Order: sequence, then C-alpha cells, then structure tokens
Amino acid sequence: MSPMLVCFIEDSDLDFELGQMAVQLENPLTKIIRAKCCHEGMKIVEDNSPQLTFLDLNLPGCDGFRILKHIAKSIPDQLRRIVVFTTSSNPQDRTRAMELGVSNFQTKSSDPEEYLMTVRRVLASLS
Repeated sequence: MSPMLVCFIEDSDLDFELGQMAVQLENPLTKIIRAKCCHEGMKIVEDNSPQLTFLDLNLPGCDGFRILKHIAKSIPDQLRRIVVFTTSSNPQDRTRAMELGVSNFQTKSSDPEEYLMTVRRVLASLS
C-alpha cells in the first residue's frame, strides 16, 4: 500500500487517537493531519487535498455540514473523499450528508475495538 494523506476533522482527542491508531495499523506510511474546528477543517482540506477525510459533524463553533457546504462550493471533487464519522445516528443527517456527495457516513461506536474496525474497513475499501 502506498503512502497517503488522511485528515481527521475531529475535536475529541480520544476519537482522533483511536482513528490515528487504526490508520497506522492499516498503512504505517500514511501521513495524518488534524483539524479541531470548522475553520481549521475547511483550510486544511483546501490546502492539502487529502486522499481521505474523516469528518465529525459535532464540532465547536459549527456543525460539519458547514464544512461540507463550503467544500461543495469551492472544491466539489473533494466531497467524494470525505467520510462523515460521527456520533449522530439521525437518519436525516445521513441523508443530508450523502445528498451533498460524501463517500460514506459512519456512526462512531463507543466501543474502541469497533471504532478501530470501522476506520480500518473504510481504509480497506480504498485499496
């Protein structure tokens, strides 16, 4: 597997650490970048064009849909590289995200093992 750039737009340190661990288990050569809020998230995606972005919807200052709308207007091709990875199990959030063009919508598990497996499944689907 070749090196890739993965972005996490995630304010929770624990969730980021679990996601980072899963990515590195799947591909140790992966470079991982992180944003903790909407403004940082929009900038990091625009400036770096990651091959994969995990986006939490519940962020300080705004929800992840603001990021999705911004990307849809400024760099729409990047939407297909975004996986919404959130605690929301609201079917309306899923529908809205998929209609905006994200590649996947996953609900975070509170079980660390299941969380790791979900991230690894998403990465494996890219290869």
